[in-house]
Amino acid sequence: MLKALLLTRDQEVLRVIRRVLETVTIDLETVTSTDAARQAIDRRKFDAVLVDCDDVQSGCEVIRELRKGKSNAKAIVFAITNRITTIHDAFTIGANFILEKPVSVDRAARSLRAAHGLILRERRRYHRHQLEATAYVTYGSLRDVPVPLSNISEGGMALSASRTADMKGPIHLRFQLPGSSRSLEAKGEFIGNGNSRHVGIRFTSIPPVTKSELDAWLSRQLEVVAPGLINASR
Repeated sequence: MLKALLLTRDQEVLRVIRRVLETVTIDLETVTSTDAARQAIDRRKFDAVLVDCDDVQSGCEVIRELRKGKSNAKAIVFAITNRITTIHDAFTIGANFILEKPVSVDRAARSLRAAHGLILRERRRYHRHQLEATAYVTYGSLRDVPVPLSNISEGGMALSASRTADMKGPIHLRFQLPGSSRSLEAKGEFIGNGNSRHVGIRFTSIPPVTKSELDAWLSRQLEVVAPGLINASR
C-alpha cells in the first residue's frame, strides 16, 4: 500500500486529507510537530509528504531537510499554506503541489489526482518486486549460468546467490518475467548490497523492448499495491 505522512495541528486539514486518502487506499500517518515529522522521515519511506507550512512551527524546514535527505528526497511533497508562505516560496523549498487553506475535499482530491503519475513513477523507480524466475548470466569466464532471481526493479535486480570473488565488473543477463513469453536481455554491473544471500545488479544498458516490457510488467504489479490511486486517476 502507498504511504503518506501528514504534519499538521489543524483538525480540519486532518479530516479532509484523511477522507481523501481513504478513498484512494493510501495509508496515512499523522504527526503534529516538526521533531516527530523528522523522526518519521528518517525511519520510514513515504510516497507522499504533506506539510502544514504556516501553522506548524518550522514546517517549511521539514520540506527543506527532506529534499536534502536520502530515503524520502524524491517523495511527492504537498505544501499546505495559510497566506504566509507564498506559492513561489513553496515551490522554491521543494514542494511539488500547493494546498491553500481552507482545504476542501474537492481541491485536495484534484491535487492528488494530478500527483498520481508522479507518485506511481517514483514508486516504480525504487520498488523492488519479489518474483520467482531464472536469469541466465554471463560474466567473466562463465556463460549462460542459470541463477534464481529474487527481485527486480526499474533500475536493477537481485540474484539469489552468494557473492563470489569473480562477481565484479560487467554482466549480461537473459531472463523472462512471470506471465510473459518473451525472453529479455540487459547489461548490468555488480553492486555491493551487504546481503550475503543476494547479489545486487544495476542495469547499465537496456534495449528498448526490454525496458518497455519491464515497465509494463512493473506497472501491473503496482496495480495490486495501489489500485485505488490508479483507478482514481481514470
